[in-house]
Amino acid sequence: MNPEDDPWLKNAHKNAELLDRENKKLSLLTNPIRENLPIITKYQDFWNQAKLITALFKELKPLAQSDRDLLWKQFNALCWEVKEKQKTGYGTLESLSQGHFDEIMKLVGQAQLPIEAPAPEIHELVERGQMLKNAGDMLGKFKHEMIAKHKKSCFDHIQKIRKTHDAAWGSVKSGKPRQQSETESRVRKNLEANYERYRKAAGALENFQIGRGHIRTFLASCENPEKTAQATAQLAETEGRIKDIEEGIRKLEKWIAEDERTLKGE
Repeated sequence: MNPEDDPWLKNAHKNAELLDRENKKLSLLTNPIRENLPIITKYQDFWNQAKLITALFKELKPLAQSDRDLLWKQFNALCWEVKEKQKTGYGTLESLSQGHFDEIMKLVGQAQLPIEAPAPEIHELVERGQMLKNAGDMLGKFKHEMIAKHKKSCFDHIQKIRKTHDAAWGSVKSGKPRQQSETESRVRKNLEANYERYRKAAGALENFQIGRGHIRTFLASCENPEKTAQATAQLAETEGRIKDIEEGIRKLEKWIAEDERTLKGE
């Protein structure tokens, strides 16, 4: 029998090609790690792909022993390299995270209202509220470059200060004439709603940008025309969503700035 007509050999060859493609995808995911790019998800992305390949080695049958040994050796070498890099790189990552932590906590400190001081003026609440917003924005921007304990500490401090701000705004509004209080209440409510929309939009933008990176990585190694076409369409859709979110964020920034000026009496 011609080897090409042997069903076992044909399937074994097909399975070996599949594993080889997955190994190539895994190899591409080592680039951010080898280049020391400050992206925490680079390790997560790599190990997620490695987990998928491990399952394929267990599930794919038939597979020629020679192909299996060669592919496993390639796979194991990549995993060993990244594991060692991850061990030695943790100190660098922790140092990077500490830098972001210090900057965020500095803003949180500036946002904190003085203890046992007279009730703050509106302009002071607005200014300190902006500091707190900046702290939250920075945490959202750099959370993928921070270790868990730093992220949690920043988040907890921001939430604690936000409660004191909310209480202060409540005191300010309760002491104002009705007409002025209603105006400030409406503007403040708009600000809080837009701050929350901004936070969610920034998070969504980050997720779509990460997804865009994954699709681009997939396209770089995909050899299947049908899957390439699907991924290309998905990439175009993702790019469109990113553009829409960025436009929405620009509008929110404009509205927030207008309301903040109104509270300042400008």
